[in-house]
Amino acid sequence: MSITAANGGVIVTWDPSPATDLKDHAIRYRVVGQSTYSYKWGVGQPPVTLAGLSNGVTYAFELKTQDTSGNASAYCTPVEATPTPTGADVTPPAVPSQLAVTPGDGVLLLSWSPNPEPDLRRYTVKYRATGASTHGYRYNLTQPLVTLTGLVNGTTYELLVKAEDLSGNTSAYSAAITATPVASTPQCPTFGAPVNLTPHNVTVLTDASGLAASRQHANVVWTHNDRCGASGGNCVEHVYALSAVDGHYLGTYVLSNNPNLDWEDMAMGPGPVSGTDYVYVGRIGDNNGNPAVKELVRFPEPAVSATQTPSTVPVSGVERFPFSYPGGVSPNAEALFVDTQGDIYIVTKVPSGHSQVYRYTAPLNPPGVSRLLELVAELDFLPESPAEEDRVVTGGAISPGGGEILLKTYTHTFLWKRQPGQSVSAALLGSRCGVTNPGYSEALTFAPDSGAFFSLGEGNTKALKRVPRL
Repeated sequence: MSITAANGGVIVTWDPSPATDLKDHAIRYRVVGQSTYSYKWGVGQPPVTLAGLSNGVTYAFELKTQDTSGNASAYCTPVEATPTPTGADVTPPAVPSQLAVTPGDGVLLLSWSPNPEPDLRRYTVKYRATGASTHGYRYNLTQPLVTLTGLVNGTTYELLVKAEDLSGNTSAYSAAITATPVASTPQCPTFGAPVNLTPHNVTVLTDASGLAASRQHANVVWTHNDRCGASGGNCVEHVYALSAVDGHYLGTYVLSNNPNLDWEDMAMGPGPVSGTDYVYVGRIGDNNGNPAVKELVRFPEPAVSATQTPSTVPVSGVERFPFSYPGGVSPNAEALFVDTQGDIYIVTKVPSGHSQVYRYTAPLNPPGVSRLLELVAELDFLPESPAEEDRVVTGGAISPGGGEILLKTYTHTFLWKRQPGQSVSAALLGSRCGVTNPGYSEALTFAPDSGAFFSLGEGNTKALKRVPRL
């Protein structure tokens, strides 16, 4: 037997026994100079890690074997070792705790408290139907949240989580938590065919990406450009007002003349002044500039009229809120919406169709102070489709009252009903409604009365479209 000192423990190894009826081993150990032993029973093949020891304290270790008939050898001659902080890390992470499950339609959203260890590497989740003999697994999870899909409604499942650190030490699995997915039966609204409003032919709108309907100023929608890129165009920090009646250009509103570096979506929402609507614009894409730099831009909605003469207007009260994603990732995203409480949601654009939903909870940090977003849900968008344009999320919106959520890919538009008091993440786990797709476009927004939604495609020859509720 030999002992390797480690940080807070030791690694024990020995020559395997040639006995064909070997059952297991036992290790006993004590602090040198003391008589009280600790034991580790039922030990299999070497090596074995003993953790939870004190650095700088010398221990004596002994090993014995036992066969299947219950015959045991004597303990071997003691071998001494002293754990040291410069040795290998043998301390496992803490067992994940505070598990919580949100059930949905054929899915379960499992979350838990993040482990505190700075060298945490990943989590593993295992789950099974109660009483089943085999588990399913989700591996390599870097965040304390996972959506388990393909489950059977009405069947109870048990779910467990373990953690692993960078040295390969693993915790035990957590205590099981149980939950039952359940189908929801939303009353899906019906929308009519898209109505093409007069093509706006706004020369500065070369790559329109976001869209937000004014709630204070009748018949006005706001938009902005995405990028310059191969399409050329005007990608500075300007937003543009259009008529929601016929799509004609109402004016340019100037935040700055700096490049917008991939603004992807916009939304209306509340802000620090009660009763004032704010415009939120998301630098959330990865086309231009440094894709690792993400920020939200907020400003009070400027005054505008659907009957005004087109004009150029400076925007005041512009604030910038940098943010980052957990796990050091920097995903591409094109969908953003703000709920009635001021929480901001970003939905990622993923070629596989497996999108993540992140939340920036209100109140926002002071301008310029970065916030780490929270992963709150995962969604699948037609993962079985061979066409990427079916799977990637390009726009999102929430109704002014918060009771409906829209997300679209290039080719499909989906709506979720949200019950009073229900969280956004719980609503998104429910059954979705397929509604009229306004065409191959990116941006969409609800009308102020939710009696329709609008959509806008890229390029200055694309029409603003209104999709009426029937």
